[in-house]
Amino acid sequence: MAAARDDFAEHGFDGAKLDRIAKAAGVTKQLVYHYYKSKEELYSVVLDRVSDEVRAMLDDPDYDRLSPPDAVRVMIERIIQAYRERPYIIGMTVDQDLHKGEHISRRSNYMPSLQRFVAERIVPLLDRGVAEGHFRAGQDPFLFYWSVFALASAVFTQSWAMSKSTGLDFEADDGIVRWQNHVIDFILQSITLPALPR
Repeated sequence: MAAARDDFAEHGFDGAKLDRIAKAAGVTKQLVYHYYKSKEELYSVVLDRVSDEVRAMLDDPDYDRLSPPDAVRVMIERIIQAYRERPYIIGMTVDQDLHKGEHISRRSNYMPSLQRFVAERIVPLLDRGVAEGHFRAGQDPFLFYWSVFALASAVFTQSWAMSKSTGLDFEADDGIVRWQNHVIDFILQSITLPALPR
Protein backbone atom coordinates (compact mmCIF):
# COMPACT_ATOMS: atom_id res chain seq x y z
CA MET A 1 0.00 0.00 0.00
CA ALA A 2 2.88 2.39 0.77
CA ALA A 3 4.30 1.85 -2.73
CA ALA A 4 0.96 2.77 -4.30
CA ARG A 5 0.51 5.75 -2.00
CA ASP A 6 3.97 7.11 -2.83
CA ASP A 7 3.53 6.60 -6.57
CA PHE A 8 0.13 8.32 -6.62
CA ALA A 9 1.51 11.15 -4.50
CA GLU A 10 4.54 11.69 -6.74
CA HIS A 11 2.99 11.12 -10.17
CA GLY A 12 -0.71 11.77 -9.62
CA PHE A 13 -3.43 9.40 -10.72
CA ASP A 14 -2.71 9.88 -14.42
CA GLY A 15 1.05 9.38 -14.07
CA ALA A 16 0.97 6.47 -11.62
CA LYS A 17 1.86 3.10 -13.16
CA LEU A 18 0.84 -0.27 -11.77
CA ASP A 19 4.07 -1.81 -13.10
CA ARG A 20 6.12 0.68 -11.06
CA ILE A 21 3.91 0.22 -7.99
CA ALA A 22 4.21 -3.57 -8.17
CA LYS A 23 7.99 -3.39 -8.60
CA ALA A 24 8.36 -1.00 -5.64
CA ALA A 25 6.18 -3.31 -3.53
CA GLY A 26 8.19 -6.36 -4.57
CA VAL A 27 5.20 -8.14 -6.12
CA THR A 28 3.92 -8.86 -9.61
CA LYS A 29 1.43 -6.68 -11.45
CA GLN A 30 -0.86 -9.72 -11.59
CA LEU A 31 -0.90 -9.87 -7.80
CA VAL A 32 -1.91 -6.20 -7.66
CA TYR A 33 -4.79 -6.99 -10.04
CA HIS A 34 -5.75 -9.96 -7.88
CA TYR A 35 -6.54 -7.59 -5.00
CA TYR A 36 -7.63 -4.49 -6.95
CA LYS A 37 -9.68 -4.63 -10.14
CA SER A 38 -8.33 -1.35 -11.49
CA LYS A 39 -6.04 1.56 -10.84
CA GLU A 40 -9.15 3.54 -9.82
CA GLU A 41 -9.99 1.02 -7.11
CA LEU A 42 -6.41 1.03 -5.78
CA TYR A 43 -6.39 4.85 -5.79
CA SER A 44 -9.68 4.95 -3.89
CA VAL A 45 -8.35 2.56 -1.23
CA VAL A 46 -5.12 4.57 -0.89
CA LEU A 47 -7.05 7.84 -0.62
CA ASP A 48 -9.28 6.35 2.08
CA ARG A 49 -6.24 5.24 4.09
CA VAL A 50 -4.56 8.63 3.73
CA SER A 51 -7.76 10.45 4.76
CA ASP A 52 -8.12 8.10 7.75
CA GLU A 53 -4.53 8.92 8.77
CA VAL A 54 -5.19 12.64 8.53
CA ARG A 55 -8.46 12.43 10.42
CA ALA A 56 -6.85 10.33 13.17
CA MET A 57 -4.15 12.95 13.49
CA LEU A 58 -6.61 15.86 13.57
CA ASP A 59 -9.33 14.23 15.63
CA ASP A 60 -8.13 14.97 19.12
CA PRO A 61 -10.55 14.42 22.01
CA ASP A 62 -8.58 17.06 23.93
CA TYR A 63 -10.28 19.75 21.83
CA ASP A 64 -13.18 19.46 24.25
CA ARG A 65 -10.89 20.15 27.23
CA LEU A 66 -9.13 23.14 25.67
CA SER A 67 -10.48 26.65 25.44
CA PRO A 68 -12.02 27.18 21.97
CA PRO A 69 -9.16 29.49 20.83
CA ASP A 70 -6.58 26.94 22.03
CA ALA A 71 -8.47 24.13 20.27
CA VAL A 72 -8.33 26.10 16.97
CA ARG A 73 -4.60 26.65 17.50
CA VAL A 74 -4.00 22.93 18.13
CA MET A 75 -6.06 21.98 15.07
CA ILE A 76 -3.94 24.23 12.83
CA GLU A 77 -0.74 22.87 14.38
CA ARG A 78 -1.95 19.31 13.74
CA ILE A 79 -2.76 20.00 10.07
CA ILE A 80 0.73 21.38 9.55
CA GLN A 81 2.25 18.50 11.53
CA ALA A 82 0.37 16.00 9.35
CA TYR A 83 1.80 17.54 6.18
CA ARG A 84 5.31 17.69 7.63
CA GLU A 85 5.31 14.08 8.80
CA ARG A 86 3.49 12.70 5.75
CA PRO A 87 4.63 14.62 2.67
CA TYR A 88 2.66 12.26 0.42
CA ILE A 89 -0.50 14.03 1.63
CA ILE A 90 0.49 17.03 -0.51
CA GLY A 91 0.43 15.10 -3.77
CA MET A 92 -2.73 13.18 -2.86
CA THR A 93 -4.56 16.36 -1.84
CA VAL A 94 -3.67 18.28 -4.98
CA ASP A 95 -4.27 15.33 -7.33
CA GLN A 96 -7.71 14.37 -6.05
CA ASP A 97 -8.79 18.01 -6.27
CA LEU A 98 -7.43 18.42 -9.80
CA HIS A 99 -9.57 15.46 -10.85
CA LYS A 100 -12.59 16.84 -8.98
CA GLY A 101 -12.95 13.56 -7.09
CA GLU A 102 -13.38 11.62 -10.34
CA HIS A 103 -11.48 8.62 -8.99
CA ILE A 104 -13.11 8.55 -5.56
CA SER A 105 -15.62 5.70 -5.52
CA ARG A 106 -19.08 5.93 -4.03
CA ARG A 107 -17.89 3.46 -1.37
CA SER A 108 -15.05 5.75 -0.38
CA ASN A 109 -14.86 6.89 3.22
CA TYR A 110 -13.23 10.20 2.22
CA MET A 111 -16.28 12.51 2.13
CA PRO A 112 -18.21 10.83 4.96
CA SER A 113 -15.09 11.00 7.14
CA LEU A 114 -14.65 14.69 6.42
CA GLN A 115 -18.32 15.39 7.08
CA ARG A 116 -18.17 13.49 10.39
CA PHE A 117 -15.12 15.47 11.46
CA VAL A 118 -16.92 18.75 10.79
CA ALA A 119 -20.11 17.56 12.53
CA GLU A 120 -18.37 15.98 15.53
CA ARG A 121 -15.49 18.40 16.11
CA ILE A 122 -15.92 21.70 14.26
CA VAL A 123 -19.61 22.34 15.01
CA PRO A 124 -19.28 21.75 18.79
CA LEU A 125 -16.05 23.76 18.89
CA LEU A 126 -17.61 26.79 17.18
CA ASP A 127 -20.81 26.50 19.26
CA ARG A 128 -18.78 26.36 22.48
CA GLY A 129 -16.70 29.31 21.32
CA VAL A 130 -19.85 31.36 20.82
CA ALA A 131 -21.44 30.22 24.11
CA GLU A 132 -18.29 31.12 26.06
CA GLY A 133 -18.00 34.53 24.42
CA HIS A 134 -14.87 33.84 22.35
CA PHE A 135 -16.24 33.64 18.79
CA ARG A 136 -18.76 35.52 16.68
CA ALA A 137 -22.00 33.67 16.01
CA GLY A 138 -22.99 32.57 12.53
CA GLN A 139 -19.78 30.86 11.37
CA ASP A 140 -20.44 28.21 8.75
CA PRO A 141 -18.59 25.11 10.04
CA PHE A 142 -17.66 23.83 6.56
CA LEU A 143 -16.40 27.23 5.41
CA PHE A 144 -14.44 27.50 8.64
CA TYR A 145 -12.90 24.04 8.16
CA TRP A 146 -11.94 24.69 4.53
CA SER A 147 -10.52 28.12 5.39
CA VAL A 148 -8.35 26.57 8.10
CA PHE A 149 -7.32 23.63 5.92
CA ALA A 150 -6.56 25.74 2.83
CA LEU A 151 -4.50 28.30 4.74
CA ALA A 152 -2.61 25.75 6.83
CA SER A 153 -1.78 23.51 3.85
CA ALA A 154 -0.80 26.39 1.52
CA VAL A 155 2.75 26.43 2.90
CA PHE A 156 3.16 22.93 1.44
CA THR A 157 1.10 23.18 -1.75
CA GLN A 158 2.31 26.69 -2.66
CA SER A 159 5.74 26.81 -1.00
CA TRP A 160 7.67 27.66 -4.18
CA ALA A 161 5.44 30.61 -5.14
CA MET A 162 5.24 31.86 -1.56
CA SER A 163 9.04 31.71 -1.17
CA LYS A 164 9.76 33.28 -4.56
CA SER A 165 7.31 36.15 -4.08
CA THR A 166 8.29 37.01 -0.50
CA GLY A 167 11.98 36.20 -0.34
CA LEU A 168 11.26 33.99 2.69
CA ASP A 169 12.09 30.29 2.65
CA PHE A 170 8.80 28.51 3.31
CA GLU A 171 10.40 25.11 2.84
CA ALA A 172 12.66 25.68 5.87
CA ASP A 173 11.47 24.92 9.40
CA ASP A 174 11.46 28.57 10.48
CA GLY A 175 9.42 29.54 7.41
CA ILE A 176 6.84 26.85 8.14
CA VAL A 177 6.64 27.93 11.79
CA ARG A 178 6.26 31.56 10.73
CA TRP A 179 3.39 30.58 8.39
CA GLN A 180 1.78 28.45 11.11
CA ASN A 181 1.79 31.39 13.55
CA HIS A 182 0.38 33.68 10.87
CA VAL A 183 -2.46 31.26 10.07
CA ILE A 184 -3.34 30.86 13.76
CA ASP A 185 -3.46 34.65 14.27
CA PHE A 186 -5.37 35.21 11.02
CA ILE A 187 -8.01 32.55 11.68
CA LEU A 188 -8.55 33.55 15.31
CA GLN A 189 -8.85 37.24 14.41
CA SER A 190 -11.42 36.38 11.75
CA ILE A 191 -13.76 34.58 14.18
CA THR A 192 -13.08 36.29 17.51
CA LEU A 193 -15.87 38.34 19.00
CA PRO A 194 -14.79 41.98 18.94
CA ALA A 195 -14.09 43.52 22.31
CA LEU A 196 -16.79 45.87 23.54
CA PRO A 197 -15.80 49.56 23.47
CA ARG A 198 -14.99 51.02 26.85
